Amino acid sequence: MNGTGDRTPSGLWINPAVGVAGDMLLAALVDLGASLDAVRAAVGSLGIDGWTLDAGGTTRRGLTATSVTVQAEDGQHHRPWSVIDARLADADLPAAISRGARRTFELLARAEAAVHGVEMDQVHFHEVGAIDALVDIVGTWAAWSDLGEPDVSAGPVGLGVGTVAMAHGTVAVPAPATLELLRGIPTVPVDAAGETATPTGVALLVSMVDSPDRWGAMPAGTVHSVGRGAGSWDPPGHANVVTAVAFEPTDPTVDGEVSAETVLIETVLIETVLIETVLIETTVDDVTPEVLGHLIDAAIAMGADDAWVLPVTMKKSRPGHQVRVLCSPPLVPEVRGLLARETGTLGWREWSVTKHELPRHETVVELDGRPVRIKVGPHGAKPEHDDVVGIARASGRAARDVAAEAAAAFRDTLP
Repeated sequence: MNGTGDRTPSGLWINPAVGVAGDMLLAALVDLGASLDAVRAAVGSLGIDGWTLDAGGTTRRGLTATSVTVQAEDGQHHRPWSVIDARLADADLPAAISRGARRTFELLARAEAAVHGVEMDQVHFHEVGAIDALVDIVGTWAAWSDLGEPDVSAGPVGLGVGTVAMAHGTVAVPAPATLELLRGIPTVPVDAAGETATPTGVALLVSMVDSPDRWGAMPAGTVHSVGRGAGSWDPPGHANVVTAVAFEPTDPTVDGEVSAETVLIETVLIETVLIETVLIETTVDDVTPEVLGHLIDAAIAMGADDAWVLPVTMKKSRPGHQVRVLCSPPLVPEVRGLLARETGTLGWREWSVTKHELPRHETVVELDGRPVRIKVGPHGAKPEHDDVVGIARASGRAARDVAAEAAAAFRDTLP
């Protein structure tokens, strides 16, 4: 193995300059030091029998690397996305592994749905649904977790040319689903006649690199160890390996003080996290305000990102309400059922939207001997309303005065 054997530091940079596949990523992380037993245990929790996973050393164009081999007896190569997602949700997996694997399969389902013009619930995976892909995806997330769940960044994805045989026939590469997944992702050409980047490999990368500013050259830091994962293809023109670099990011402080350059970058270049969500909407004219209020609370309690009601004028000038719920794709069926039960609607509209989330964190200040949570974003800070109301009721002061005092107390903590 090329890794040092120590635990991975807090940064992990993936270099897919000549391509990426699921087995290559898994092999690179195992080469970096991830436990193969931990990977096997995570895959074993899916309750699927008849498979084996092995890893061993190999070379590609003179470079040493690790390759993984999956042997599977199951001949079922068509698995609906919903079945895969349910199996992952029910498996006895750590939350981070389950969340990551489900996110990867969700991205794949979205890409396939877009390419074939169907709803996500109608997506049936072929190559991706086979056992080896389940092992690659769950195994890669398990390896990442075993390495300490480092922050992942990646270089541009290398793309070759040519054709590849798939379940639907021969298609040009990059494959349609791969191109769909690469929207907004930097790429570089590879002088190779074949599929250098697979949908599974790209979906893993996109789901692991969770911020737009983490695509590009390796971040500043100190290299700790290097792992290389080899693909099964061994072309004559390049070493078919993906490289994983464990590193410790450079501390932006010098002698305890933040540099002026760092302050300028953090102030001007605030990146958003792009999250794919679904907006579900229905319009009603016979639902009471009390039911609408209950519906909003129920949607939020169910796990929706947001829910709201808008007054509208309907046909024949009738006043009505437009109910909108923003949620993650796996929650869509539950939200549909909630809208139907609570409003009696005969239909709804839904579409995919991209939610841009700015970074935020929470801190606490003390007021009247009681804690007040402060939500802090890049453009301001706001006291938590429930904490403000609690102090206002106990002290007899106006809630807005308490909120102003809490905000001032937070500002006093700033350097």
